Amino acid sequence: MPSEQTAFFLSRAPRALVPTLREHPGLESVLAGLMRTAREAWPEVGLEAEAFLGHVAERLPSTGEADGGLASLHAEDLALAFTCVRGSARAIEALEARVLSQLEKWLPGEAPSQVDELRQLLRQRLLLPTGGAPPKLAFYSGRAPLAHWVRAVALRLLIDQRRAAPREQPMGEALPALVERLGADPELAFIRERHQEDFRVAFRAALGRLDIQERNLLRLHHVHGLSMDAMAATTRAPRSTVARWIARARERLLVLTREELTARLGLTPGELDSLLRLVRSQLDVSLRQLLAD
Repeated sequence: MPSEQTAFFLSRAPRALVPTLREHPGLESVLAGLMRTAREAWPEVGLEAEAFLGHVAERLPSTGEADGGLASLHAEDLALAFTCVRGSARAIEALEARVLSQLEKWLPGEAPSQVDELRQLLRQRLLLPTGGAPPKLAFYSGRAPLAHWVRAVALRLLIDQRRAAPREQPMGEALPALVERLGADPELAFIRERHQEDFRVAFRAALGRLDIQERNLLRLHHVHGLSMDAMAATTRAPRSTVARWIARARERLLVLTREELTARLGLTPGELDSLLRLVRSQLDVSLRQLLAD
């Protein structure tokens, strides 16, 4: 019989994930460890176990590891974000000191006045509701370090500023140069320039979530260059079936990559759809590189 806290956690988790979580033998110890880490990191904020665990549960992906990825959560960062959204003055001070203070490092080519203006906008975006929606920080899921996630939000704000007033706010490296070097879409070009490693990490994590058969199909086709006919002969399946298998594996990889990017970059669904165009355009190259490792 699960404890009251575990039962409450399960009641808030994605419905598709609940059966798997119920069967996980170490769930209660994982949740206890999560709470212990969070409370040790922020003893001064009086973290409420039930409220925090409900917050965690609501942000779990519906697919993935047997424990929903709980064991790999950045519990300290997630607790900080949670308590900031709930209005803890000490948590907000810690956010300023640990995360927002890095803005100059993230934007080394920007003028100090521009960085200060962006920091103020970032505070508002992270901590204040907008148009009836919760503060942006409420959507942080803990699957990536908080500083990486906030950096992505800051860069998105900078992109919006550049698009709103490109003449008044010249970039250290001009946007047209980025576009020419990286592609026709300035938004995707800017994000790719700043987040190449984020893309790589997200894509590798998504690959790791595919099953063995899916990875082998993609490896045979994209790394070893086997044609559909050759793979049909190898698997003793009709060519059309092999083509469907590969298409299904590719599509699942894109879905999982989208989930990983959501966790790491903290963008809106519309922004993620734009980024998925970039992922799709580089899918063959990325598969050859990573599956050959």
